Amino acid sequence: MKKIILVLSVLLLCACGYDEYKMPKDAYIKIKNKSVEIYDIKAKVGDLVSKTNTEILNKSELLKTTKIGKYKTTINYKYKGKTYKYDTEYEVKDTTKPKFLYNTSYKEILIGDSTDFCDDVVTIDNYDTNVKCSVEGNIDNSTVGDYNLKYVLTDNSNNKYEEDLYVKVMEKYPEPESSTGDDNTYEDNSLYFSDVIKKYKNKSNMIGIDVSAWQDEIDYKKVKKAGCEFVIIRIGINTVNDEKIYIDEFYKKNIKAAKKAGLKVGVYIYTNAVNDKKAAEHAKWIIKTLNNEKLDFPVAFDFENWSDINKLKLNTYILTKSFLTFKDYLNKKGYDAMLYSSLNYLNEVWMYNDAYNVWLAHYTDETNYKGKYIMWQMANTGKIDGIDGAVDIDIYYKE
Repeated sequence: MKKIILVLSVLLLCACGYDEYKMPKDAYIKIKNKSVEIYDIKAKVGDLVSKTNTEILNKSELLKTTKIGKYKTTINYKYKGKTYKYDTEYEVKDTTKPKFLYNTSYKEILIGDSTDFCDDVVTIDNYDTNVKCSVEGNIDNSTVGDYNLKYVLTDNSNNKYEEDLYVKVMEKYPEPESSTGDDNTYEDNSLYFSDVIKKYKNKSNMIGIDVSAWQDEIDYKKVKKAGCEFVIIRIGINTVNDEKIYIDEFYKKNIKAAKKAGLKVGVYIYTNAVNDKKAAEHAKWIIKTLNNEKLDFPVAFDFENWSDINKLKLNTYILTKSFLTFKDYLNKKGYDAMLYSSLNYLNEVWMYNDAYNVWLAHYTDETNYKGKYIMWQMANTGKIDGIDGAVDIDIYYKE
């Protein structure tokens, strides 16, 4: 009994002398890059370590990267059978340049005009919501001539983006060209649904349309007979000027008639959800409005208020997070979601594009978008039996 007590006493003494923050002799952990890019969702604890003879236990643990600044993190490691902790620091930085969404590279003004050329631009940044726009170069607005200037965008981390601006100062604007009145030609740029089927239809896709109140009354029997396999229907609208969401006046009629005709169906919302709160509200509204309606496609989030980006104080992260909030809520309620956006904004604005469903809008015969997408809106000038006027044509990829 005395021997057992003695052994326990020795073990307790040894345990009391164990300091988990004291690195053992001969063990080493070398830290390499302590700088991490803002919003790098793949940055891990293990990325901070360049060389070690220990076993890093939490190397897959994600680092906090949603705010600029210095942070402490603890590396948990194992050496010769014992576990230890090693505190280190890293800094989250923003090295991404702001960019233009809209700008005018050529301007014409009259003598004496005083113009702030930055009034005509729309900018966006990954982090800052108040990008500074300035114009460099000299211009004499009292003298006719051509002037080479330069736009300069600067964010709060002093990342700069520059682009040329050409200004022409004139005495008067040129007279508009007069029409001869004998040009009665009309170019029909309609894309016929039957031609799309002939060119694009295969076993691994479905070809359909998306509609809203703009299409007015639709004969879905004729639409189905024309070879259409599905329809994506606008369920609601919330623009920048709307305080609440309005149901599309043809939604109920469209979804009932489309299903009756044997078409697969999906829905989309034209949304101004510019933050988490609004995104959650819009997702809740959709769930309530659907009322357990069965869908064949993810619910589409369609944000298009690009000209109001600066007024709304948005950045690419806030926008993307709004969509992800929308998606996560729908997922919890048993529905999937997808982001609808055009080629330019998918390339320039939305983040983490390959991590969620994308409905690509690119009006061309063959898209050059490099990211992943499950649906392609390839035209907005479609013609199909059953609809008077133009309609969007979409290709859905089953795989």
